[in-house]
Amino acid sequence: MELDGTSEPGGIGPKWRRVRNRVLKRSGRAASRVVRVIPVGTRARRFISERAWAYRSSEVLDDYLVSGYQNPRINIQSILVRHVLTRRLFGDEFDELIDEEISFALGLNETLRLRALELDVTMGSFTDPVKRAEVRRVEESIASREAEFIGRWDSVLAGRQAAPISVLEFACGSANDYRVFAESGIARFLTYRGVDLTTKNIENGRRRFPDVDFVVGDVTNLPYPDDSFDYVIASDLFEHLSPDGLTQALGEAGRLAHHGVVLTFFRMSDIPEHVVHPRDVYYVNRLSRVRVEEQLQDRFTLIGATRIASWLADGYGYPHHYNRNAWTIVAERRAA
Repeated sequence: MELDGTSEPGGIGPKWRRVRNRVLKRSGRAASRVVRVIPVGTRARRFISERAWAYRSSEVLDDYLVSGYQNPRINIQSILVRHVLTRRLFGDEFDELIDEEISFALGLNETLRLRALELDVTMGSFTDPVKRAEVRRVEESIASREAEFIGRWDSVLAGRQAAPISVLEFACGSANDYRVFAESGIARFLTYRGVDLTTKNIENGRRRFPDVDFVVGDVTNLPYPDDSFDYVIASDLFEHLSPDGLTQALGEAGRLAHHGVVLTFFRMSDIPEHVVHPRDVYYVNRLSRVRVEEQLQDRFTLIGATRIASWLADGYGYPHHYNRNAWTIVAERRAA
């Protein structure tokens, strides 16, 4: 089929692709309006979510939430997830290296911040191609160094032996964090499964890592037995769920994690109740730390609830973390 003289083999031309994407985008927006006014079940919400993201290319989703400050090589919350797993595997043996990595990542975060100011670029995770290109310009300032510490971990762990731990990642995206698990050498100590609601993300993950277990699934209702995994990890997911979905997903994390959970949040505050903000096919809620901790404490002992900006300012003298509402919560299963 050739509409504009430049169709791809076995596919459609760019002109028709643009038309198709506009139609899908409009249908996604229309579907999101329906979601706001009528209750829908899990299957319906998954269908609507798939339609809303259908016009996004695999390339966009593959790059989404892993650029700029969200780059898992230098994102402090991504690093903390890896550190919890590393400590579980090796105890306190690498505490000095862990501290060095945080300081190194903060230096690169500061480089990004100053370069963004210089270029007058708003940093964020975007699907818009112009904004994505602007963030890439800023990222050039750290391109030669961003993998430096990941290489150090890979070298240090190359000769190590440890009993593997099983990890289930909620909302794994296009192998967003797993790609650095692999680069750093931690992946070979993990029996890993990544779950995501979006088929394109799972296809991207499988394309990157054909031998890794990526599956399409709904984190509010997963088909695995209790205590199936040592750890459940999740990053920047829970704010996007309905209040009932949040309760169900946290319940699933508690049910499935034999040892503990490592959960990161991008919009959390010390407020008494969750503040619900519906947006399109999902939510952008402000979560109550107290309410999240209360639910976790039904099954877990809280190891740490860290407000990232304050922790970095107090512990590392760094006052410029990009998100004042970012928290990481670590909890371990309470002994029976």
